[in-house]
Amino acid sequence: MHSLLTALLLAIAFTPSQIAAAQTAKTPTRKPAVTARSSATVSAKSAAPAAATPAANTAACNCPPATPPRTYTPYIAKQQSTRVQTLADGTTITSVTQAQTWRDATGRTRMETTITQSHFVTVTDNVARVRYSWNIDAPNSAKIVTVYHYPQPAQPAAAPAASPTPASARRYFPYKQESLPPQTIAGIYVEGYRYTRTIPAGYEGNDRDMTTVTESWTAPDLGIQMRSVTDDPRTGKSTTEVTDLQQTAPDRALFELPQGYTVRESNPQ
Repeated sequence: MHSLLTALLLAIAFTPSQIAAAQTAKTPTRKPAVTARSSATVSAKSAAPAAATPAANTAACNCPPATPPRTYTPYIAKQQSTRVQTLADGTTITSVTQAQTWRDATGRTRMETTITQSHFVTVTDNVARVRYSWNIDAPNSAKIVTVYHYPQPAQPAAAPAASPTPASARRYFPYKQESLPPQTIAGIYVEGYRYTRTIPAGYEGNDRDMTTVTESWTAPDLGIQMRSVTDDPRTGKSTTEVTDLQQTAPDRALFELPQGYTVRESNPQ
């Protein structure tokens, strides 16, 4: 009876919204206590760098790992090329070409070739994929540096469907490769290979098979060719050999373009 009377008095004295507020005030919502551990965790999260949180819509990179630049053994070397051609009447023609070569630790090379009164210079930078060439001491010659850009490596294409290759489109000469006993050239250990190729009769108007033989000797530690000998019945016998090699770093100025020359692009990018 007392409870009923109390409810009736409340209904008369207060509005419904006031009743609800009074009931809410009687039962306050409990908040979790903040312990020392939870405070430390919050502080640590607040102090964490923003980079630790992965950015939205960022896909993982599927890029290949970067390849470190290769380091080469620098050297300075002299090179001599000799060509002996025998004519049908037995006359022999001999020509000799001298060259000086340099290579730095990045792989850049400079070759200076002397032919009669002219000196031809070629600087090759395989990292930048570019080659520069010019001549010096040539009478009445224009001072021009020719620039050639090497094409970018082609992406491997999908293999086409196998189809029979006509005989006329096949490689015309078979070849044989054989290893030669290692030896020493200019004090450098070298390994050699011999390549023998045969040109069938009739392919170039020849009435019999022609055979060409090439020997190549390479220093594996330096990655350079120390000697090359090619014996071809069409052009004679050519020999190129390193006559002096010093494992010394060349002057950086040797790989710079000459002053007073005009640069001309042969195949602009």
